[in-house]
Amino acid sequence: MGEEEMEMKSKKISLGISVLLTLTGIVILFIGAYFLIQSLREYHYQSSFEKKYEFIPIKNDHHVQVFHGVKINTFLKEENRNNLNSTIILEIKDEIEAEIKASPVDTDTDSMKAYSDVIQYKHMVNRETNEETFIIAMQTTPAGKRVDTKQYRTYSINENGVITKSEFTIGHQSKAETQWIRGISKQKHGYYTDLPYQDGAWTSLLLLIGFGLLSLFSGIKLGQNAFNRYSGAAV
Repeated sequence: MGEEEMEMKSKKISLGISVLLTLTGIVILFIGAYFLIQSLREYHYQSSFEKKYEFIPIKNDHHVQVFHGVKINTFLKEENRNNLNSTIILEIKDEIEAEIKASPVDTDTDSMKAYSDVIQYKHMVNRETNEETFIIAMQTTPAGKRVDTKQYRTYSINENGVITKSEFTIGHQSKAETQWIRGISKQKHGYYTDLPYQDGAWTSLLLLIGFGLLSLFSGIKLGQNAFNRYSGAAV
């Protein structure tokens, strides 16, 4: 093999590596840009929600609440009180709405804290209109059942006593429902992305973008050197 052929082969290899590095850098930068944009959208969404709505403490953290004439009651099924598994019952207007199989519950308290891993009450106020909404948020996936995506259900009660029910999984919830289930889900979920709420997420994102830039510029530089070397050899 002659010197010119060797040079041509070397150029092709260098150009191939250059293209690979450049394309890899572009793909990584697109991924990084996507998560960066989604994170910025998440921050804007969270800020807008907090400006418009406020969650206020429920004065009496009792498992029985009455909101504008609507009675809500959460309690443990009697026959499960001494069992390893518990069945939590939710009643609205004295009618059973849900029976959820859960881990053992502390029955020595009337506080909703005993049920907080499965069901929670929340009192939300619209800062602009002062309208109040009572929220019941729950995880309906039975304890111990292995599923890819857990099921959630919410009930919202307005000042007129109108009850709205919704069921969903993560990724299919509304902007309001994203806020309502926080505290029940082990992980803090966002509406657009979970990234801002994950430990070390920003460091990982910056490293990803840095690696993408390094790959991109390395590919471009390698390609330039290959062309310059070939041009010099041709002269």
